[in-house]
Amino acid sequence: MKLRRSLVVSTVAVLVAAAVIQPGTSGAAASATTTATTATAADGWTGTWSTAYENAGGVFPAQTTTRQIVRTSIGGTQARLRLSNVFNTKALTLQDFHVARRSSGSSIVLSTDKAVTFGGKSSVTIPAGGEAVSDPVSFQVLAESDVAISFYAPTRAENVSSKQFAFSDQYMANGNVVGAQSLSVIQQFSSYFIVSDLEVINSAATGAVVTLGASITEGHSSSYNTNHRYPNLLAARLNASGRTVGVLNEGIAGNQLLGVGTGPSALDRFDRDVLGRSGVRSVIFADNPINDLASGREPTGTQLINGLRQLIAKAHGAGIAFYCATLTPFNGHWAWSASHETARSEYNTFVRSSGSGCDAYVDFDAATHDPSAPTKFRSDMDSGDHLHPNDLGMEAMANAIPLTLFGAGAPVPTPLTLAQAVNNVAVSADANTNPADFDGGGASFSAEALATAKLVRGATVTLNGVKLTWPSSAGTGQLDNVIATGQTVTVSGSGNTLAFLFSAAHGQGTGTGTITYTDGTTQAFTLTSPDWFVTATPAAPTTLVAVAAYQNRQGNTRYDSPSAVFGVTVPLASGKTVARVTLPVAGVAPVQAGTPTLHIFAAAVGTRS
Repeated sequence: MKLRRSLVVSTVAVLVAAAVIQPGTSGAAASATTTATTATAADGWTGTWSTAYENAGGVFPAQTTTRQIVRTSIGGTQARLRLSNVFNTKALTLQDFHVARRSSGSSIVLSTDKAVTFGGKSSVTIPAGGEAVSDPVSFQVLAESDVAISFYAPTRAENVSSKQFAFSDQYMANGNVVGAQSLSVIQQFSSYFIVSDLEVINSAATGAVVTLGASITEGHSSSYNTNHRYPNLLAARLNASGRTVGVLNEGIAGNQLLGVGTGPSALDRFDRDVLGRSGVRSVIFADNPINDLASGREPTGTQLINGLRQLIAKAHGAGIAFYCATLTPFNGHWAWSASHETARSEYNTFVRSSGSGCDAYVDFDAATHDPSAPTKFRSDMDSGDHLHPNDLGMEAMANAIPLTLFGAGAPVPTPLTLAQAVNNVAVSADANTNPADFDGGGASFSAEALATAKLVRGATVTLNGVKLTWPSSAGTGQLDNVIATGQTVTVSGSGNTLAFLFSAAHGQGTGTGTITYTDGTTQAFTLTSPDWFVTATPAAPTTLVAVAAYQNRQGNTRYDSPSAVFGVTVPLASGKTVARVTLPVAGVAPVQAGTPTLHIFAAAVGTRS
């Protein structure tokens, strides 16, 4: 995986690749003694996204706008930001913070853009070693969605709080363009800066869980730009179960339990990165001790266990539940040795024991190791470095977490079928074009042109052996497709493959959704559709299904340009049954001109030929 990053310098990461130091950034090691005031949930705020900073290595050039993309876990009706200046010895001034829903790339849904103030002012000075909390802003945050946070640096900003690995694209542009729909990007990078938390008001929220760990928790070797880290997948499972629980990823690659690796140790940063987050009710502690084993200090299993006991005591002293995770295998990685395996085994045995003091344990080891070689990853879950799980391994870890740790959950309403969830008219009859609006500007597919291309109302379309039905309402003036905005729907059929028919307006429509199986496990999937004007063969796995020879416009007029419908098939987990599907967030409804929007016409489960 190629990481695109700039602006940030890393301290030494024990079990990840060394970072490239950009000229002009600071290489000072992070302080292990800085603490922050513990946040409380008494004011009703719950974290929906958070990140842990590791040093003060960032530099922002003067007169630049930075737009950072964060992935939420739960939704809310109001939002606020926390900003971190924790490792800086000087105060830092920035201005003009904005929040908006991200549409794609650096672009936002302009109608959602909101200015964020601090004490009623657009400018904020964050004290040295401290943080700043914004005023509340009325902003509809969607669960499992991308929020763009933009801000302006009027003068050169140095020693900025930095997090090396974001595993998603972030953007910088010249000038103060915080409210622009899209940016003329001058730098694209993969690190986080300044913003430590996005918090929401949600009356249904029952608190947040912090996933405290190192590179595995942070998301190393999960697919880039897909939010396939195990905490993201846990959030999807919680939401699908009817539980409204924020999931906050506080993983730092190379971070240790006992010693200073990348950033302060877990013991030293626990007060800030766990107790200092809003609404925290529990913590899952995972992979840090593996980095202690690789540090050269050769800690014993007993020393790791003693460190774990200290974390448990900190959590219980603050009234939050502490869930211990077993350490995943790493035989085959350069850091593995027989003595390290002995310590890992001792640690895991303690975690599983009834006298550990853990409120519960999560068996990541059992979920990922090879039953025939328990010191190694299962080959289908190994990213290739024998230390980090791949996407399938991340899913196995998320699925190993009992949801009962987070309460019974609210009753989950029966999802609608895709046909019941339709929210747009995309196809019109040539003699009556006015009811349709595929792109927000009155354009639509021609029912007659589609019929010539074999897409007839109610017709069966076979895609890699899976049978789908083209909407029977297409061309009648009735709703015929679903703009994907994160809806949860039921999908009929049985088999080993999930299939979709779709198209997109105003550029490529793409996003990641979630399949929930009847046993409660989940699987992420990505839908990517070219713009409907693109009639060339798309990149796999998307396929070209049909090309209509012309389009329709308002006023019963014809536009002589071909338009395309696309499809894709998604392999399903063997032996499992689909309960429901959560669609990606890839547009807004009603449709808006200029916003990339994914329109889904059909979905079905079948057997791939």
